[in-house]
Amino acid sequence: MSSPESPQGGPVTPAGAILFIVTSLVFLVLAGLLLAVQPGFLLAKTLTGHGQAWISLLLFGFGLPAVYGAVYWALPQVFGLPLCSTQAAYIQYGFHLAGLLVVLLLPFVPELPQAAWGGGLMACGGAIFIVNVARTLRRMERPDVAACYLSTMMVWLAAALLLGPPFAAQTPLAPLEGTGWSAGIVVLLAAGVLFNTILGLALRVTPRSLGIQPDRTHAAWYALAVLNAGVAWVFAAATFGPPAFLVFCAVILIAGALIYLSDFRNLLERRRGALSCGVRMLRAAVWMIPMAALLLIHDAGERLRLPPSVPADAAPLVPMPVTIGALDWTVALTAVFAAAIPGLLGILFQLQDLQGGDAPGRGLPERLLPAAFGVYAFGTALLLAGVWTGAGMVSAFGAALLALGALGFLVSFVANLLPRPSSAPAGVVV
Repeated sequence: MSSPESPQGGPVTPAGAILFIVTSLVFLVLAGLLLAVQPGFLLAKTLTGHGQAWISLLLFGFGLPAVYGAVYWALPQVFGLPLCSTQAAYIQYGFHLAGLLVVLLLPFVPELPQAAWGGGLMACGGAIFIVNVARTLRRMERPDVAACYLSTMMVWLAAALLLGPPFAAQTPLAPLEGTGWSAGIVVLLAAGVLFNTILGLALRVTPRSLGIQPDRTHAAWYALAVLNAGVAWVFAAATFGPPAFLVFCAVILIAGALIYLSDFRNLLERRRGALSCGVRMLRAAVWMIPMAALLLIHDAGERLRLPPSVPADAAPLVPMPVTIGALDWTVALTAVFAAAIPGLLGILFQLQDLQGGDAPGRGLPERLLPAAFGVYAFGTALLLAGVWTGAGMVSAFGAALLALGALGFLVSFVANLLPRPSSAPAGVVV
């Protein structure tokens, strides 16, 4: 079945996808600004309510909306599969946004009777997404490896939403009592959902962006199996421990990422002409996935030397005091800010390039997006250096630059949605 076309001749962009993407970029700017104003929780040994709310803002405010928007956009654009329901995205958006607002209150008012509704509302939105995408993918005559990455992502998404948001007042399941289940849910969201979305869509979006045919190799299948085996074991190790088990599991994750990297590098070597900024962002993100796993190994090795401890004077508003060190933060921030966020944005800007075509005069000056990415990358490097060394001012300055780069992404994306005199506007399904 062919996709409906815009006046430019390409598939139309579902308006729900644009709504999710713009929302995700707004929350990314807010997350950077909040971190720049109050970076102190990155240096504390206990993860307080502010830190927990900030993690939820980043994962559920930027991460999941960016995944939803990218998948909704890519299915008609590069898979040639019109969505089963474009209107369902609006219902999903309402559920997700309402749930997010409630979840952000969890660390501060866990006794609120309605607090548990937040995870349920976001789970309802996630269920709508899973059903909508699954019904759309069923139209493929022969599912390929990219579709299998998306299917695997939806399995991890269902598991994460079933367990609920991290740092909730109560343990989601009785067998998880007394375990590090909050860290496990973060692993499911970051590695299971975000990484699978990036790697799966890259197999379809990037070849189209480069003007080449995708390879029919087995490497991507091997990477899918090994990498997700690593995700499953890292989730188990982060939840139940011990650190020595986490080292072994992270090695599996690295193996899967390196298999994918070899295949992705071969793909880029077949390109025609210079790489776009979106492809460069994606390339940098893919290289940072094994780097995050290496830092995880180092972190687990350091934890082997220290007995676990929970401060007795934890803030009373925090339902579950979580002991976290500078190296823990470095691993998490590398996985999210250096890998997941540039990867998702790289996919989104490639999709925007494909939608806009080669019309002259499109968008803001061509240097805006690369400049925003440069500022964002420099800010991320400073943030990681500040967290590693315990320098609060360096972390705050890095977060401010990161927020500035995120604002540049938002301005660039929104400006390129506007109609241009030199080309007809892209169609949007309402």
